Amino acid sequence: MGDHSAHGTGSATTSPWPLLVALGLVFSEVGIVVALLPVAVAGLVLFAASVTGFLTESARVARPWPLAIGFGIAFVVLGGLLYALGTGTLSVAPADELTGLARRGIAIAAAGVITAVGAVALRVRSRRNRERERGSERGGQHG
Repeated sequence: MGDHSAHGTGSATTSPWPLLVALGLVFSEVGIVVALLPVAVAGLVLFAASVTGFLTESARVARPWPLAIGFGIAFVVLGGLLYALGTGTLSVAPADELTGLARRGIAIAAAGVITAVGAVALRVRSRRNRERERGSERGGQHG
């Protein structure tokens, strides 16, 4: 078998996203299992941001904002469901024996809120920067 890999003259770059995805998963799992809620929240936010960055960098998605907001919404829904199961608001027989669901649900929902709000804030900032750049280009042309 021959080597069919592409050999280019450009410099090869390594993406940081796979490592950050893995770290996000590790931190979120450790935080949830050991009940270190700030670590769990930070890990989930890092995971969502890293997956979004990875898919954007590899041109799998055109814009990162809808995906990041989607992660946030999914985390809020999942966290709310776990909270409801943990508090007894929603009762499902297999979940009755599990402990700590409410606390875990809060961590996941908080990560969802932070992820969604952060994505919206970054989108607004990005849009303002683009408008500012367009305005300075127009001002420079007419000046």
